[in-house]
Formats: sequence, structure tokens, C-alpha cells
Amino acid sequence: MRIYLVRHPPPVGVNGLCYGRLEVLVDEQAIEATAESVFAQIPGQTRESVRVYSSPSSRCMGLARRLASPREPTSTDDLMEMSFGDWQGSPWDSIAREEIDEWAKDAWGYRPGGGESAEMVATRWECWVNQVRKVNSNAVIAVTHAGVIRVALARRGLRSGPSGLEAHIPFGSVHRLDVE
Repeated sequence: MRIYLVRHPPPVGVNGLCYGRLEVLVDEQAIEATAESVFAQIPGQTRESVRVYSSPSSRCMGLARRLASPREPTSTDDLMEMSFGDWQGSPWDSIAREEIDEWAKDAWGYRPGGGESAEMVATRWECWVNQVRKVNSNAVIAVTHAGVIRVALARRGLRSGPSGLEAHIPFGSVHRLDVE
């Protein structure tokens, strides 16, 4: 099965903010531009026939609806962004340096702000993949977040670095995974 992981369009007004799972606005023009970019990266026949899954976050669902049209995407909590707990909504530069350093030392196990660790996100991701494989044999599109995409790529050995979680995941980017 092939999974096309798509990161949501850029949100508005979040520069310097740890927003994690917070609901943030995405401009309609950004959704349209991102959809056109995604359409260019996924074969037309695939786009027309695959099931589209999405994080329930509005920044993902807006794009997922555009990609799935005229069908409806399937919303799943397993594709939600990592929870940053108490850090969510805080400017990154207001978070204690010691906490950021602890996270850097243990990118897989540390729970930023008391939220989720990357390992916890990986468990959600793997559970979702196993469920999706049971009902889809060819390809799916999953509109999600940078944290989920980093974990998915790291688990498949597609990113290097000490933890595999350092990859830059641009807004609107498409990442193809082939899963047995």
C-alpha cells in the first residue's frame, strides 16, 4: 500500500508560537494553492480513486475536503499533531531552555510540556497504518502535521540524524511511503 502524507497549509499568525494541537486559522487561498500543488504531485488516477484521511484539525480538514471532493475525507484522531501539553499556545522563546534541552537529549521519549512523546505519536501512527491496511490495498492520502510525518518517515528509516526526527517538513509537502 502506498501512503501519501500531506502536511497542511501554513497557518496564519503563529510565527514563534508553539501551537501543536491548537486550532489555528488557515487562509482559503493557502488551501487552494496547497491543493493545486498536491494535485501536481499525486497521479490523477490515484487522486480520483483513493480514500482521503485527515487529522480533525481544521487546518488539515480544509485541505482534505478539497483533495477528496466530491467525496468526504475520513477524520481520525490518530493523525493529530503531537500534543505539546502546557507548551501549547506559548511563544517558543518563553519555554525554559532546560526543558528544550531535555527534549533534545531524548527526542523519542521526552514529553514536551507534559504532552506526548514522539514514541506515543509513533504508536498512534502505527495503529492507524495497521487499521488502514485492512481496508485499503492500493493507496491512501493522509492530511496531517509535521510531527506525524517526521515520526512516520523516521519509523520507515527515511530520515537520518541521531533521532531521525530532525527533518524539515514544509507546509503543503507530499511524502510518499510504501508500506507492506
